Amino acid sequence: MHDPLTVGGHFCEAGNIVGNITLTDTRVKAIKAPETGRIEVPDDKVQGLRVRVSSKGTKTFVLRKRQGAKVHNLTLGTYGPRFGLAEARRKARTYLNDLEAGKGAPPPAKRARAKGGTFRQLIPVYLDGKRDLRSHGEIKRIMDGYVMPELGDRFADTVTRGEITELIDNIATTAPTMARAVHAQLSAFYTWAMPRLDKLEANPCRDAGRPPKPKARDRVLTEAELKALWGVAEDEPNPWGPGLKLLMLTGARRDEVFSADRDEFDLNAAEWTIPAGRAKNDVVHILPLPAVAKTIVEAIPEVEGSGKLFPTRTRAGQADRGPSGFSKAQARFRAKLDENLEREDGPHWTLHDIRRTVATGLQRLGVRYEVTEAVLNHVSGARGGIAGVYQRHDWKDEKRAALEAWANELDRIVRGTETTNVVALHG
Repeated sequence: MHDPLTVGGHFCEAGNIVGNITLTDTRVKAIKAPETGRIEVPDDKVQGLRVRVSSKGTKTFVLRKRQGAKVHNLTLGTYGPRFGLAEARRKARTYLNDLEAGKGAPPPAKRARAKGGTFRQLIPVYLDGKRDLRSHGEIKRIMDGYVMPELGDRFADTVTRGEITELIDNIATTAPTMARAVHAQLSAFYTWAMPRLDKLEANPCRDAGRPPKPKARDRVLTEAELKALWGVAEDEPNPWGPGLKLLMLTGARRDEVFSADRDEFDLNAAEWTIPAGRAKNDVVHILPLPAVAKTIVEAIPEVEGSGKLFPTRTRAGQADRGPSGFSKAQARFRAKLDENLEREDGPHWTLHDIRRTVATGLQRLGVRYEVTEAVLNHVSGARGGIAGVYQRHDWKDEKRAALEAWANELDRIVRGTETTNVVALHG
């Protein structure tokens, strides 16, 4: 007889458990390993979800669902920092939805190969038909960055308009313009997919909610807010602290920073090359790094087996991704910034407003409009249309001088010194 294990008042023997409990992360961590064999602890909140504990202490989430005479046993993932109880419940509900919709439930590892139309199976085919479009890179970026992480293993014809609405609403909390773009691309994908999926009766995006077109923003952070935000970055761990500083120093887009690959950085040349596939306008962007930005990149610890500057996970056979959780992180940044400024509920700002703040700062320093456009990798205005065809100058030297000047200005702001009468000369 094995020693009984106590979990939330229930006594477990190796291989079984008496009664269900509502699992919590604390309870999952407290489950002791049996001397031999394994035990399973059912969750009272999601029917069929269990945490299986081996004699070695490994804790694995599994889903058991009876469908007629057949019992499906699905392994969801190993419990740990990257896969907790909340993620297991979400994944379990996803599979339960598919089962109740009449889909079979092959093991997760085989879902991408199964015939039936998962996003992971269909999106590469969809993107292949878009290769000749100038917008191909942006479509791929949206699918890889916003759709695949949430819906990749779902059968496309089981996703409801409510789930689409929830996805779009979550994105809209921090990026309303991107939320509209994701809605538009998902709708276009479903228009393409409908003839290929017999059970897809209608485009779920058609009646799904989407945010209204946002008003053009003109929010620019004040010098006091920039100083306070740098203080927030100083207190934040990796990836948020270094990422915030790089946003403030370079004016790059959020995803350009947080999804960057390490091999994009040539630290000997102090240059960051954002490839066309990651740039919003499908144009390779060479961004000279100010000395302080180079130092920040050099100090970011490298994670073994990952090519990302800020990796969130590394799995065999899968490309690792940058961090997620921007909604919670940005809410925390705002609260800390207001605390640093000793104010309550200050004016709303977003991470993208940092980019506008950098552009405004360059203008205030007297940087030429064309150079600012080049720093931001804009192809409209001075670099668009017929002018962009004949004017092929890359502005590299001017961009370096501009960003060094901005780094010096940001240093002055952070240190709280007064503006000097020294005028920087540009190109």
